[in-house]
Amino acid sequence: MKCGKCGQEVPEGAIYCPFCTAGKPTGQGDVIRGGLKGGLIGLLVGLLPMLGLLALYGPERGIKAIVFAVPVATFTTGLILGMVRAKQDWK
Repeated sequence: MKCGKCGQEVPEGAIYCPFCTAGKPTGQGDVIRGGLKGGLIGLLVGLLPMLGLLALYGPERGIKAIVFAVPVATFTTGLILGMVRAKQDWK
C-alpha cells in the first residue's frame, strides 16, 4: 500500500507511514489536544443549529432536550475524530 502523503510504499499492517512520521515524535498530549480541538469544532457545529431551533420554537421542554443532546453528540464525535487524526500523525 502506498502512503497518501509521500507516496512511499508502507509495510503491510503498519498503522502509519514510517517515512512521513520519521523524526518528529508525537506524544500523548498531542493526541489529547487534537481530540479537544476536534471536540470544540464539533460543539460549535452542533450549537449553531440548536440555537436557531431554540430561538425558533422557544424554550419548551422537548426542544431543550434536543438542544442539549445534539451538541453533546457532535462534541463526542469531534473528540473521537480529532483524536484519530492526531493519532495518525503520532510518531
